[in-house]
Amino acid sequence: MRNYQIPPDMNEKEKVIGGILNINQFFWVLAGLLIGAGAFAIFVKLFGGVIALILAIPICLIGTPFAIYKKNELTLYQYLSYKRKFKKKTHKLANIQKEVRF
Repeated sequence: MRNYQIPPDMNEKEKVIGGILNINQFFWVLAGLLIGAGAFAIFVKLFGGVIALILAIPICLIGTPFAIYKKNELTLYQYLSYKRKFKKKTHKLANIQKEVRF
């Protein structure tokens, strides 16, 4: 029986952090937590401990959609950047005659 070497599937990134997150996802979650910690530090001085914690928890979750959500096999950041680039293009037809109106 012949043995064929099959190349590894390089479409998916390797899950490094606990088998759940890859490096990019980990950094999105970490960035959200750091932004939340900064917001907590500001809110503590303004409102006090409990209210600051209640306000900072949703802010900590800012990076989660960028880490987890996929649309059309693209991460949310890639999808939004491609969408922005597409909207910046001009969408005018080049060969429209001036006499013809639609």
